[in-house]
Amino acid sequence: MDKNANWESKEAAPPLAAWKWWVVFLMLLATVVNYIDRQALGSMASFIKADFKLNEEGYGTLEAWFGYSYAISVLFAGFASDRWNLRWLYPAALLVWSIAGFATGFVETLLQLQICRAVLGAGEAFNWPVAIGVIRRIIPRESQGFANGVFNSGMTVGAILTPMLVMGLVGPQGEGWRKLFLIAGAVGSIWILLWLAGTRGERAIEIARKPEHVERDLPPVAFRSLFTLRTFWITVVVGITINMSWHFFRVWLPRHLVVDLKFNDHQLQYLLIGFYLAADVGSILLGLISRRLVTPNRSVAQSRRIVGFLSAGLCLPAVLVLFVPLPALLIPCYCMAGAGIMGGFILFYVFAQDVAPGHTSKCVGMIGAAAWLINSRLHPMVGHFADTHAPSVGKFAPMIVVAAMLPLLAALAAGAWPEKSKAHLT
Repeated sequence: MDKNANWESKEAAPPLAAWKWWVVFLMLLATVVNYIDRQALGSMASFIKADFKLNEEGYGTLEAWFGYSYAISVLFAGFASDRWNLRWLYPAALLVWSIAGFATGFVETLLQLQICRAVLGAGEAFNWPVAIGVIRRIIPRESQGFANGVFNSGMTVGAILTPMLVMGLVGPQGEGWRKLFLIAGAVGSIWILLWLAGTRGERAIEIARKPEHVERDLPPVAFRSLFTLRTFWITVVVGITINMSWHFFRVWLPRHLVVDLKFNDHQLQYLLIGFYLAADVGSILLGLISRRLVTPNRSVAQSRRIVGFLSAGLCLPAVLVLFVPLPALLIPCYCMAGAGIMGGFILFYVFAQDVAPGHTSKCVGMIGAAAWLINSRLHPMVGHFADTHAPSVGKFAPMIVVAAMLPLLAALAAGAWPEKSKAHLT
């Protein structure tokens, strides 16, 4: 029998053990905590800029401290996640980023804030390589897209909760903004206890398996051989473009809404809730669609191509900011873009999980590092442009257009994924 055919076809499989979905849910919660720590800065940017006397370029540089640290650490995290015990690596990383988030509530100088953001980035960088590695070990291939969508939706759940917390804890002039960092940092300790309790015994053994032992019928691939694989370079294009698109929206959409579209900081929180809620729906729905599209007559690879172009199509209406700068029209377009970018993340994760046994987290780490290095270099440049230019469409509109176009490049690359993605292994 052709192993490649089995790899691409949909086969009847027994239901997954409930504990595996509990682990996916715990990873969703970890991602929620991750994004509350991360998004607190953007949601309170106006207040923090005022306290530390930052212009837009200075704010971009502050984001860069996080980004450069994240880029370096995610590279290390990718290699560590394919070698070390993930049951222990995950809570250790979460402890680091929770301490950094908590410490942010006590900073008094810009340098202290920058250091806290750098340590936060170093800890948070482990979340995705570890989570994707866990899914690669415990979830069968046909369900990995959905599992990725579920855990990754924690990004948007955390980003939704952040503005809610801002409205509940922070005064109109920014009073009490430090409380949010204190609360987010403290929540991490609760998650650590839940994770250790929920991954004991035989579960710990399965989570800790070496990735090359997950599919025993597929021989291991040497690390250096990754760079000769077409599938690896497709994953590189998808991963870099999707990460760049998301983090352009994450960092600069709030500034665009306040500076270009003239919403106040209170209105901004509601708009961010809407954007991230739409992105959350997109993460779950597009992950489910990728699973449902697989039939005896439609392969996994074909279903992923469809999801790729569907995701890109949801993002393209955001380019209307260049032609019809009406907030009532643009806000729904931005929400659609958030949903579409989440579909792109699903493709990135499943492609990384498919490239080669034993190197899933390395792929995520290397590609994530490249994307974060690029973004971190660009953020101060974007801020400088906004400080020195005032185009009629808005200071940040050009960045929104670029971010909306990038998922189309990801979809085109995904369309080149070979039908039998494991042909090089047989």
